[in-house]
Formats: sequence, structure tokens, C-alpha cells
Amino acid sequence: MRKISINFNKNNLDEKIQTVKAAFCKDLSFEYEFDLSRLNLIDASKTALILSAELMKKNTRSKINCLLADREILNTIAPRKLKNTFLSVTFEDRKKILYSNIKTDKRKRYN
Repeated sequence: MRKISINFNKNNLDEKIQTVKAAFCKDLSFEYEFDLSRLNLIDASKTALILSAELMKKNTRSKINCLLADREILNTIAPRKLKNTFLSVTFEDRKKILYSNIKTDKRKRYN
């Protein structure tokens, strides 16, 4: 399975969605990786749902991996149970979670 990675941003979202939809192949099986981490909740949800449905129509063997900005977007899209789509949160969100678990020492230091 070949892997194809595409980054999305707010500037050219509609044109990029149309380009990706046109590029979906009926015969070959690919693993697509879409970086939706720069998109807000509505745009990321729309993009993931549209592309998942379009790919399922053309090729049921291909898979999509969507990289999302935070858990709120993940929790919004996940209940849709997209069979050909794997959702994951980008590293930046995990980094924030790791840092939030670290306790800080708020005691004053005296020299």
C-alpha cells in the first residue's frame, strides 16, 4: 500500500478538497494521510467526512489517516464511525497533555 501525504490549510481548502477527490484511484489501494491540524473544528470535520465518503465510493480498500489539532475535533468526528478513516491527534496536543501532568513547585526560594 502506497502512502500519500497532503497538508491542508485555510487558504485553499475547497480547491484542495476537489483536487484530492479527483485524485482518488479506483484500482490501486493507497493509504492517504491528511494533515488537518491547521483547520478549525468545522473545516476539519467537513474535510474528513467529505473525503472519507468520497473514498469509500471509489475504493473500499484504501484508508485515510487524519491528523487533527485537538481532542475536541477528534470527539466530534469519532462518533460518525468512518470505516476507512483513522483519526489521531497531532504531537503538539500530546505535548500539552504531558506538560499539564507535571506538578510545579510553588514554594518560595530563600537564599
